[in-house]
Amino acid sequence: MLQARFLDGRSTRVRPVEVSVDGTDFVIRGEDVDLRFPLSQVRVDERLGRAARRLRFPDGTCCEVSDLQALDELLATLGHRDGWVDRVQRSARHVLLAALACVLLAAVVYQWILPWGAAYGARHLPPVLGKSLATQTLSLLDGQILAPSQIPAARRDTLTASFRALRLPEGGHPDAPLVFRRSVQLGANAFTLPDGSIILLDDLITAVGDDRETLAVLAHELGHAHHRHGLQMLLRSSVLGAFLTLYVGDVSHLLAAAPAALLQARYSQDFEQQADTYGARLLILNGLSPGLLADALAKLAAARPEVSQGGYLSSHPSTDERLRRLRAFDPADPDER
Repeated sequence: MLQARFLDGRSTRVRPVEVSVDGTDFVIRGEDVDLRFPLSQVRVDERLGRAARRLRFPDGTCCEVSDLQALDELLATLGHRDGWVDRVQRSARHVLLAALACVLLAAVVYQWILPWGAAYGARHLPPVLGKSLATQTLSLLDGQILAPSQIPAARRDTLTASFRALRLPEGGHPDAPLVFRRSVQLGANAFTLPDGSIILLDDLITAVGDDRETLAVLAHELGHAHHRHGLQMLLRSSVLGAFLTLYVGDVSHLLAAAPAALLQARYSQDFEQQADTYGARLLILNGLSPGLLADALAKLAAARPEVSQGGYLSSHPSTDERLRRLRAFDPADPDER
């Protein structure tokens, strides 16, 4: 016989009752309570640590039992056996295996599924979303860490004209905006917004010096734009926001995260290799040498010894390896495709 607390399901009143077994029936007796239910009609809640366990009856009433050991013994006399989920939850071995499986699954998701999903999403998100993200990002950065460019207008016009004249490997010419800005905080830098717009900062133009080499840097940024790396980074860092965007159309999370994600991005080796390869092939298509990009990167590294902590190369891994690869670039090599 068990001591339990009876709840009628209609009020907050709790009544002490005794629970016993008569044949294959549960018998519940107490103040104004005299009930009998076959075991087949009684649902036994899963065991959760040392918390009281409930016996739920078909009429909506239930009993709470705190003496778990006594309840187990009573249920055993009726031939009741907890479900496999309940048994597994109480097994230290199974809990450990489940934890290891969760860690493994998280690693697989992070290493393969999330990048694949981000790449797929970046390819299929509507262009208007990239435009919205770019507009919001630039409006937040302007006046805070971005200021108007001080590069002479004639030189900016020349760079823009050369940029617009580039032939793209996939055909056509660049049509996304080339935006000139100055930033004390970001220094020698260039970055691509989600709609393909390229922000080119004064310190990078000054540090590189040669406009052909600056054009090579822009070719690299066009590689990021072509592969939609900016959107992929945003989607990776905003999985919940991306889910809301695709499922309910709420872009507010992505809009809020865009500026910080773009400025703090650390492109992967794969992203950098893709952008370098695209830029090198673009330069060759336009009669220029991929070595121009290598020369530009070398100048930036020499001008900024602390470049690994900030500046244009801060998010670009293995600079020495990149320089070697660009200077030896062979468009006929399958590994360069």
